[in-house]
Order: sequence, then C-alpha cells, then structure tokens
Amino acid sequence: MKKIFMILTLIVTFIFLAGCSDEKDLKDRMVIPIKTGFASIAPDSDIAGATKEVIRNLNSGLLRFDPDKNKLVPGLAKSYEIKNGGKSYIFTLRENLKFHNGKIITPEDVKYSFERVAGLKTGKPIVGDWQMNLKDVKVLDKNRVEIDIKDGQEKSSDIYDLADVAIIPEGISEKELEKHPIGAGPYEFVEYIPGQKLVLKAFKDYYLGEPEIKEVEFRVYKEGASRLIAFKNGDINFLPLTNETEKEFKNDKNVTLISGLQNDITLLYLNNSYEPFKNKKVREAIWRGIDIDRIIKGIGLSSSVKVGSHMSPGLDEYFKKGLENKYSYNPEIAKKLLKEAGQSNLKFTINTIAENNFDNDAALFIKEDLKKIGVEVEIVPIPLSQYLPTVFRNHEYQGAILRIIGYPDPYRILNRYRTGDLSNMGEYSNKKIDELLEKASKEYNKEENIKIYKEIQNILNEDIGGIYLMDQGRVVALSPQFTGYKMYPFAYIDVSSIKIKKDK
Repeated sequence: MKKIFMILTLIVTFIFLAGCSDEKDLKDRMVIPIKTGFASIAPDSDIAGATKEVIRNLNSGLLRFDPDKNKLVPGLAKSYEIKNGGKSYIFTLRENLKFHNGKIITPEDVKYSFERVAGLKTGKPIVGDWQMNLKDVKVLDKNRVEIDIKDGQEKSSDIYDLADVAIIPEGISEKELEKHPIGAGPYEFVEYIPGQKLVLKAFKDYYLGEPEIKEVEFRVYKEGASRLIAFKNGDINFLPLTNETEKEFKNDKNVTLISGLQNDITLLYLNNSYEPFKNKKVREAIWRGIDIDRIIKGIGLSSSVKVGSHMSPGLDEYFKKGLENKYSYNPEIAKKLLKEAGQSNLKFTINTIAENNFDNDAALFIKEDLKKIGVEVEIVPIPLSQYLPTVFRNHEYQGAILRIIGYPDPYRILNRYRTGDLSNMGEYSNKKIDELLEKASKEYNKEENIKIYKEIQNILNEDIGGIYLMDQGRVVALSPQFTGYKMYPFAYIDVSSIKIKKDK
C-alpha cells in the first residue's frame, strides 16, 4: 500500500512540476491573432499590409526604421553613400552578420536579393516597378555593394525603397522561400499551416540582440467576436481594439494598453471626373457638411486625430499643422455653397469595402450629416475583391471611403496626387503639385524637401483634393505580462519590441 502511495505521490509531483514548467515557458511565448492567412510567406512577394506586418519579423534590410527617432538608421549596412546625383548608392555591411541558417551575410547575398525583387535576371520583378528603376548591382569588395538606378529614374526617396528590401541568402529559390523562408530578421521560421497559423522563434544571432519573446504564433481568427473572446480567455495575448473594446478595457488593470498613430489617412474621395465634383464649391460644401468630430467621437479611438490634408501628424517633421479646422462643420455655409454652385438636389453614391466595419459606419455618419444640407447619399458596400479593381484601380465610382496605408516616405504618400498616377483615385490634377513633386524627387536636402511637402499639403487643403477625415490611430491591448510594444508609420507588428514585465 505504501508503495502504491509513493508512486501516486511521484506522479502527482511530476504533473505539478510539468505544469509549472509549462507556465514558465508560456511567459516568453505570445499568440497574436490575424484575420486571414497569406498569399505568400516569401519575402516581398505578398504586398498586402496584413501580410507585410507579420512577415517583416522574418527579415532585415540594409537600413531599418527606428520608431523612437522616427527615421531610417543603419540596419545590416553600417553606413551608405549617395553618388552621381542619386544614381548610385554604396552600402557598407556590418561584419559577421548571420542568416537564420547560420550563413554569414555577404555583398553577394545583397546583390542576389536586389536582383530578385527587380527581376534583373528573370525579367519578372517580385516588387512592382523595380524592374523599371534598378539598373545594376555590383559587389565592390568583401563588405561593400553598389546599387545603381536607371538614368532619369532616380529620386531622393529611393533610399526608402532600398532600405525595405529583404536580404536573403544567395541562391535560395522561390520554392524554398515559400516552404521555409530564410532571412536575417529577429525571428526565424518554424511552421506555417495555411489558413490556420504561422509560428516563429527568436533568432539567437539577431544583430540587435535576441528578442525577449522566444516564440510567437500568428493564429487566424476571422471574426472580431472570436478574437475578443480568445483574448479574454488568455488564448491570445495581443488584440487591436475598436472604439467599443477600447472603452471596455480602458480601466482594466489586468490589460496593458498601447496607443499611437498609424500614419494612415482615412478620407472620402470625390471623383473629379464626376461633373458636380469638378466644382470646388461643391467639394467644400461636402467637407463643411460633415461633422468629423462627431465621427471620431462615435467610432474613433482615443488616438484618432483629425487631419486637413493627406499627411498624418505621425510624420511630425513633414506634417503641416493648422489645416484640420479650415473647413470646420458648418451646415449653413455648406447650403450656401451648394446654392452658389447650382446644386440644389445633389445625389451621389459612396462606395465602401463591405468587409470594413469602420468605413461602413463612417459612411452612415456622413449620410446623416449630408442629408441635413440637402444632399442625398446612397451607400454601396462592395467586397474587397471587387473594390480593388473597380474603385481603387479603375476609379469607377462617385464617392468612396478608404483608409490609405501610410509610409515613412512623404514622397510616396503625396505622389498619389500626381496627374495620371495609377494610385490617383480622385482623378485629381494640379500643375503646381506636379511641379513640386518633380522638384522634391530631385532634392536631396531634407530641410528643402520638408518645405516642399508642406506646400503640397497646403495646396491639397486649399484645392480640396479629398475630404480628409482622420488618422484612425491604433490602440492595442496586451496580456498583463507584456509591455513595450512599439508602433511604426507602416504595416509592422514588431514582436521584438515587446518585453516581459519584470516581477516586482
């Protein structure tokens, strides 16, 4: 009997210790929800923001963006030079840096990585228009590589594109990258089950130091309600909040809240090819007829901010202050402007992305407001798969609400207003803006470019290039054992920035 009792005691003790061990292990493991799987896990192959914000954890570029300094700083390259008026960039690599497979990073790897994205060998670029811009990549010595831009294609903003290319091992194939991507980022690949999860582990030889979170699982939760329940149950440790859930967790001491700007701009596009919107008075009437403060209060976050042009205060150096209240809510002035424009019975449709709750809610607010000034709005939600080709690319719409993804590069943000640009959704045209964008692309003095970009914002506000609503901002809830999460002015869930709270 004593023998049986001793055996049972040992079994119970073992189970208890194993449980303690699991609990300890879970302290440095995170589960982060994602809405869907990925078209590709190979670096730079899937440009969707929801993919890039995850896959960036696997990769490093020649430079990196420092969210504390809000600028580019050395990455895999310790320094760089700009030569020949922006036609050549020479990068000097740090020494003894490693890929996830243990291979030392060389200039040959950099050459291979850039030739891959530009399609210099295959004629099929991985990333957009790189084939048009990149001329050649040369290995200069054991630590230096030269990247040449085609004549006439060089821009002062090229450094942002060059910085973002994922450096991968020379010779690795696309098939290998799809099955088991290898990079030099803070996390390395463990497992991917399409439509279910992606698991990564901390890279011990990461050049900025091994991350505190040793393993992270990005798990698919398609519904917001299921994500919320999972967070409350402790099944996930990270939850982007909505207006309602932020209120719910606001005073919860068992949750860590991190907030900041996204650098994305949500706006109501008015298609300038639609006859009524060619008249600036009509555009101004629409802007003055919308109570943006009410929208922010109703569905926004604590970090949501009103804007007056296509630039977020998240890029504080480039942001032109004081434009956000120029066309403040005034229904009486709006009615007067419509009368002067001869638009007493204006009707138009607003297209939204059917799956985007925020945009659809914002459209309802706008419809209610514009009804008060005699404008009839029909809201037409369209599935994303149809919205992109019809509204975003072909500009087949009258009005459209959309959140435009931001970048750390102000040129890339504002270039969408260049006459004829494919991303110029509003079919907007202004010769002065075209001239200023061309000037900015050739100007390598930062202070001069700041002046140019602020002037462009002024013109967009004055000429009403769109009805600029807000930077929605972002508020994230973390499980109580985590802290330190940093936000970026582009799509990136930087797991390496998350820290484990120290026991008091």
